[in-house]
Amino acid sequence: MEFDEVKRVHYPAFTVIGKLGEGLAEDGPSWVPPLWQLANEHFEELASVVKEDGVPTFHLWGLMSDQSSWLAPWQEVGRYLAGLEVPGDTPTPEGWIRWEMPSMEYLTVKTDVDKLGETMELMFTKVLPENNLELVAAVQEYYEADFGPGEVVLYFPIAKE
Repeated sequence: MEFDEVKRVHYPAFTVIGKLGEGLAEDGPSWVPPLWQLANEHFEELASVVKEDGVPTFHLWGLMSDQSSWLAPWQEVGRYLAGLEVPGDTPTPEGWIRWEMPSMEYLTVKTDVDKLGETMELMFTKVLPENNLELVAAVQEYYEADFGPGEVVLYFPIAKE
């Protein structure tokens, strides 16, 4: 991966409604995928409360936060919300959780699940330090409906606005 694949972007405040889970950070690969399966099986419930013109394209997010501090990177126990970005006035259906994400500036990089570890290591050991940047919150995952299997964009928050 070359540095020019990393982009600096501003993302305004947004709302995600999804299925929430938590577990040991080191066991994320065992408890996060079932959240996506659960969300995917029930997205029709969410679609029923979103206005027809409210979501022109599906923006799926895997949002992370430490259990003990809102939006902090995972320490021992992490929280993960597998969900859909929706207009802010969308009601939250029963059994779903809503997170309001603040406006932030991010470094983003597209990768795939097979290269997550390599990508994270490169960002933490090279890209962030060489640019004198530090995370201000947990790294977030973003998925487009037209992504291939395993494709993901990682959002590394570098400034809260």
